[in-house]
Amino acid sequence: MEYDASKPTIKMEMVKEIAMNMELKKSTVDDSLVINDNNTVAPVIIEELDENAINSMDVDINEFVEAKALQIQEVKDVNPNYTPSPSCSSNKDVMDTEDQDMSLTADEEDRLTKQFLNGELTFSEYSSRMDQDIDVETVETDNSRKNIEMDRVIVQKSTEQKTSKTNNVQQVRQRKKRRILPPVLQGLMGEANLRFAKGEVDLATTICMEIIRQVPSAPEPFQTLAMIYETDQPEKSLQFSLIAAHLSPKDADQWIRLANMSLDSGDIKQAITCYSKAIQASPKDISLYEIRAQLQEQNGDKRAYLRGYTRLIHQLEADDGEYILKYAKILAKYYMQENNYEQALEAMETIFVKCPDFITLEEVNIMTEVLIALKQFNRCLDILVKYTDIQIRYKDNKETEREKINSVKSEEEEKLNNSKRKAMSPIKSQNTDEIVSCDVPDNVVVDLKAKFLITLIELGYIQISDELLPKFYTHENPEISGDLFLDLAEALMDKKEFQRALVLLNPLVESTNFSLAAVWLRHAECWIGCNDKDKAIKSYEIVRKLSPQHLGARIALANLYREAECYDKAIEVLYQDPETDTLDPDVIYQRTLLLYKVGRYEEYFSSGMLLLSRHCVNIRRRIELNSLARPTGVRQRIESLKLRRLASGETLEDENAPVFAANTKPSERTEFQLFLQMCKLAYKLKKFGFLQRICFTTLTTNRFKKRNHHLMFLCLISCIHNEDSFYGYNIVRDIVRVCQRSNSWNLLNIIIQRAQDLRHNRFIMRLLGREDVFSYVHIMHANNCLVSGTYKYALNGYISLFKVAPSALLALLIGVTQLQMACQKMSAKKNQLVIQAFAFFKKYMQLRGKDGKQETYYNMARAFHQIGLLPSAIHFYKLVLEEDPGDLVKQHANLLDLKREAAFNLHLIYLQSENHLLARMYLENYITI
Repeated sequence: MEYDASKPTIKMEMVKEIAMNMELKKSTVDDSLVINDNNTVAPVIIEELDENAINSMDVDINEFVEAKALQIQEVKDVNPNYTPSPSCSSNKDVMDTEDQDMSLTADEEDRLTKQFLNGELTFSEYSSRMDQDIDVETVETDNSRKNIEMDRVIVQKSTEQKTSKTNNVQQVRQRKKRRILPPVLQGLMGEANLRFAKGEVDLATTICMEIIRQVPSAPEPFQTLAMIYETDQPEKSLQFSLIAAHLSPKDADQWIRLANMSLDSGDIKQAITCYSKAIQASPKDISLYEIRAQLQEQNGDKRAYLRGYTRLIHQLEADDGEYILKYAKILAKYYMQENNYEQALEAMETIFVKCPDFITLEEVNIMTEVLIALKQFNRCLDILVKYTDIQIRYKDNKETEREKINSVKSEEEEKLNNSKRKAMSPIKSQNTDEIVSCDVPDNVVVDLKAKFLITLIELGYIQISDELLPKFYTHENPEISGDLFLDLAEALMDKKEFQRALVLLNPLVESTNFSLAAVWLRHAECWIGCNDKDKAIKSYEIVRKLSPQHLGARIALANLYREAECYDKAIEVLYQDPETDTLDPDVIYQRTLLLYKVGRYEEYFSSGMLLLSRHCVNIRRRIELNSLARPTGVRQRIESLKLRRLASGETLEDENAPVFAANTKPSERTEFQLFLQMCKLAYKLKKFGFLQRICFTTLTTNRFKKRNHHLMFLCLISCIHNEDSFYGYNIVRDIVRVCQRSNSWNLLNIIIQRAQDLRHNRFIMRLLGREDVFSYVHIMHANNCLVSGTYKYALNGYISLFKVAPSALLALLIGVTQLQMACQKMSAKKNQLVIQAFAFFKKYMQLRGKDGKQETYYNMARAFHQIGLLPSAIHFYKLVLEEDPGDLVKQHANLLDLKREAAFNLHLIYLQSENHLLARMYLENYITI
């Protein structure tokens, strides 16, 4: 049944029956439910007492005295220097919170309720919106933290005051506007419960819906509806129970029951919300925090898990010291694992402030570790002196620090008893005296001894710590306390005391339990600090053996080998497996340079391409170059390549591609210099295919986008050397458009000479309209016209050029053009065109000279063959076969000798005339191998 609050749902007969059963004698109109003459229903029914009922009541009317109005005088004088007290400001906050709670109107609450019942909102969303998005948990946690900061010294008394204030604020913040039904609706609610008990479920449901329509903030009808739907529709019953609980949130047991029901239905998030509400109703119930923390951890919300425990330790008081100790240590240890020492310090401070009597050496150890990590060494020293038997003597002062702190503490407490609002830390030292000597008894645990020595070293008291260190490493076993030895050695290394650090590290590297990679690494660093590179190399080799993935150690070892000119060993040390390792770009770069230095060029190219692959797209096949050989930006090239691969059912990224670590080295300039070095070496070794591949690969990276013109030129050079005119033309065309210098035209001419298509002809024709083109562009245009069939334009261009500079090539082209015009179907004066064509062919033979007789005979034969004069064609083909070619032709017979072409054409002519014997003879004599 979907809830709709916009329409009244009580029928006329039901209302009459209810009115008769309740024996109503009179009813009013204002805010009441009555049956009018026009059969309309007013909102509610109000019962009125008669005179007999009043007279029968045992009430003394004289006890009721008429009240007088309170006279309020206007306040004219206001103290301008008046400052509200903290309690006043707190009251103001409370009033603001109440106003905010009252901001939702009845219609808005009704709308939110409808959305929740219809499944449009989860209960968490519904609850937060009904609460006007006030995060009570966060507010209370913040207030508790502020109070903790103000109550560090006088814990017991100030904590009690803080608790009372916090609880008052908490109760007011959780206060909601009154949700009590009017007396008449209470009677109607009772009737609904009676109808439900009698089994009249539909009528009870209808009455509840009507009450909800009039007072949507009352929990009673939702509770009844929850009972109504409990059997048939348990999910809907749970929804109504949640709304009822939200409207009466003070019952923690009710929220726990709803949380268990939510868990039964598999809604962990809703269960967490219910437990949060239960905690708000009973903020000191520790079991609620634990259960909610388990659910939050199960739901993967680690932050909420920590936030809940943080709130718990701030809510608990000194009487609950055991629980404060337990959960504060849980928080501190977790934050220490995450290297969040600020939060860990906050958690530990709660222990030291609220329950100092529960502090043991374990808490002191954790606290000092946090303070050392935060470099608060003076404070760490004070804690060690206060909670252990360590004694310190200062310059010109014979009393120990323990006595000093106790005296300071007593003075502070005396002052704070007079002024309880003053807050100071009982463990924060203000001492700046110079330490003269220290006494560390044997009964001090080894962990705290080590932390005390570290504190002295960090504070610069090397000489004092040097007096205590021999006693430490002679009495303590490195097999057990090796981690403390390492901590002390690292503290000494930070102060550049490498020789002293080696005294602590030597027992560790010789031990069984602590001969680890981290220890050997510190050992090697100490030897470098002592300028003993041979021993450092030995230590680094052990680090490499124990931890092959430690790149820092491998780089340091490779540098040592490089300084010793052991390049092959350095290359071996820097090797990374692309299939299993996370590759470091800087390591790859260093190894690539070493490979070039020793002349291992194949590995050098592979390593260089691996380095470029971290930001470049790998080119899989030659056809993909078409997407890259364009002057557009990198993004457009990548999109074009991606679409091409998607059309082939492939992805842009390579499968099983190597994983690279995030590293800013090498720099863009350094990597580009390496790329140029690879290009020069590839050209020198005549690896033109690889040169083209690497040049086009760099067009896919944003790292070199500022060098786009340089990369495009290198791609063109690689295409020329690799004899790739197709992609070379795509590049040179854009170069000519931008820069029309002689070098650009020469590059275009080189590409055209090797071109295998005619795309360049249209481009050249478009260039003719420009004023700054060179004259030889016209012959390119004429060639374009000839190929495209516009013979008159071609003939005009050829003849114009022939008049200026006659040549055999131009004569041949003019003859071919006229012959093509004569072969056209609709051409006029074909005989004249043929005669003129052969006249230019004759001129061509004269200009070509004796060295080109074989060529001229063949071209003449081709001309006669084209127009069908087969006897003349046979004559010239035979002249080709009989002509003795020159020395140049004999030297390059495979390229220049035309006898096979002539024999093949003769064979075609004889086949056409059905002379198969002659056709076979020419094939066997000149073509068969």
